[in-house]
Amino acid sequence: MALENGDTDLMFPVPDKPVIDRRTLRLPPGQYIPEHHKKDLIVLHFTAGSTARSAFNSWLGDLRRVATAYIVDRDGSIFETFDPACWAYALGIDHPQALATEKRAIQIEIANVGPLKRKGDSLYWWPKDYGTKYCDLSESAKYIKASYRGFEYFATFTAEQESAVCSLVALLCAEFKIPPVLATGKLTVADLPFFVDFKGVASHQNFRADKFDVGPAFFWPELNDALKRVPTR
Repeated sequence: MALENGDTDLMFPVPDKPVIDRRTLRLPPGQYIPEHHKKDLIVLHFTAGSTARSAFNSWLGDLRRVATAYIVDRDGSIFETFDPACWAYALGIDHPQALATEKRAIQIEIANVGPLKRKGDSLYWWPKDYGTKYCDLSESAKYIKASYRGFEYFATFTAEQESAVCSLVALLCAEFKIPPVLATGKLTVADLPFFVDFKGVASHQNFRADKFDVGPAFFWPELNDALKRVPTR
């Protein structure tokens, strides 16, 4: 059931079907594992970088085959890097079910620089030991102030990303019959024993306490609303 340019033969309830680019950022077979597996989990990440292209370039030539099936850029562009029925390494967890969890997950990167550090009246992100300027404090739309895992500031996502991610996640849940549910009460919590068995939509921070993605700036209520419109039959 191909999803070419966002089309699907499902009666899909989300008004704006996502347009998916399957050509521009396409990984060669050696950069992911071309084996099909049943999917019952979606894991959201942010790239800790400013563009989809920079994330994609970092995967090329990586012998560990680290990648995600999708990247959502700042302007809302959705890139499919490999067939989402296949898999690659993206969680980096130490657990007897680590491999099985990677195989059953469709993973999505969202272009976002992540945690920020304040220096004077400006905020900086991680390159050069948090020496790369991201924005001034006066640019309040570009960040939120929220304490999470040792940081006090996080870059915001764009409205275009919110729309694209909500539509993409809902579409994938419908297409692959993934339960369209969030782990209520655990959205920002790392609980590996729980999440290696969880079926639904989660984020990297749920699997590892040393990760910040998708962070406190993420649009969980809007995603939850989109998931409520996914058919479950």
